[in-house]
Amino acid sequence: MTADRRSPVRRLLLAVVSATAAVLASSTALLSACQVISPRQTDVIVDTGNGVSVDVGTVKVRNLVIVADKKGGPGVISAAIGNPTADDQTVTFGFQDGGAPAQTTIPAYETANVSVNGSRVQVTNVPAEPGAMVTLQVATKSGGTAPVQVPVLPATGEYASLAPS
Repeated sequence: MTADRRSPVRRLLLAVVSATAAVLASSTALLSACQVISPRQTDVIVDTGNGVSVDVGTVKVRNLVIVADKKGGPGVISAAIGNPTADDQTVTFGFQDGGAPAQTTIPAYETANVSVNGSRVQVTNVPAEPGAMVTLQVATKSGGTAPVQVPVLPATGEYASLAPS
């Protein structure tokens, strides 16, 4: 048996370094295991703005809101609509309890912002005051109809330019 010729301070330092390395190795293994039980947030689609999302078949409607001044009056649809198909898609917006439905056509492989002047979509007889939610029927020929709860927002702030006419 050989005697340890290192000084007590050196033995203590070696023990501290070894213990620290062991703790770091085990904590790295534990932290990497979090990924197993927690999904990446980039894998989850969430509505981060004022509007809501709905898929109608292959057509994707994002950040959907209705800008209106009063209950029973007209409202402007604000949304980005994506059409990933090879065919133009006609999207219809309407309320179950009345008002004429409004339509817009999204070209093949395009995403359109339907709240700009050239492609503005306006519905009639909005059944709720600004600040409330309404059920809007969004439909396409190939995807059927998808009812979605949509916020009604006043034409103020960033939505001031979308006041219905």
